[in-house]
Amino acid sequence: MENSALPQLGPDQQVTASDLVRHFGLWQDRATRAPIYIHHRVRLRLVLLSLELMDSLCAPHVGHGLAGGGLIAPVIDAIEDVVVLFGADARVSHANAAARIKLGDGAQPTRHARTLSQASGIFLEDAVARVLDSGTGETLDLIPDRFTHRRLHARIDPLPDGCVLVAHDATAHEQARLRAAELRALERAIEVSNVASRARVNPRGYLIDPDAALARMTGATIDQLATARFLTLIAVGDRARVGDMIEYVSANSAAVGTRANLLVHGATALPVALGLAPVERGGRVEEVSVLITPAA
Repeated sequence: MENSALPQLGPDQQVTASDLVRHFGLWQDRATRAPIYIHHRVRLRLVLLSLELMDSLCAPHVGHGLAGGGLIAPVIDAIEDVVVLFGADARVSHANAAARIKLGDGAQPTRHARTLSQASGIFLEDAVARVLDSGTGETLDLIPDRFTHRRLHARIDPLPDGCVLVAHDATAHEQARLRAAELRALERAIEVSNVASRARVNPRGYLIDPDAALARMTGATIDQLATARFLTLIAVGDRARVGDMIEYVSANSAAVGTRANLLVHGATALPVALGLAPVERGGRVEEVSVLITPAA
């Protein structure tokens, strides 16, 4: 979901999936008072609710059934995927913030399903009618009018008083898959280059999953590197400066480059160029990625 579509949430209302697992008791208590929004791999994906709140959201209300939005509207507005509710008349009854951004005026209440997309609206309207008649879910792809170069993969499921469409950006998923494949190829190329290595540094300064390329460059074993702080690989005279730059990258989510001396076998100084960049998850920097190449 675009940042403009996100509700204004305080730090006590959102958490990464990893932090939720580590401190479940704390977040469970907070969920009894208000919904907790859970980020996974940077994206807002889930909401943790108390049973009482969930019952109140899902219980039938006069004029405010599930298909009408009602009390559940604030919850679906926080979902990053497109969510559109249709009433029994096959007209839009509520669209979440992501739907309003991606689908524009077609997602306004009382509009027909076909107005959600010029390119695929007729197919959508037919699918909504079939789901309402049969009570069986269907899937289809949508091309949003505002972003004709993108494709939304949608599923329509029945509700007691209508149906709901949930769609995710299939184009973004495919681009993410391609970027992940490219990154893995780059990592493999670095491993076999014999002239470069990479390091991942956690917030406490320790190396994360050191690879064979870093072991070759430093003369240490992978097991030795697995328990080492990154700065112990840097010559004493450069450690304070490199440490400050790691802190700067973490605090400002910025990428920087510098020169330093890398210790080989813990003693010989090898001049290297360092490239440092932040790795962000859940809107915060969780580690720093370092590219190490011998300096000319």
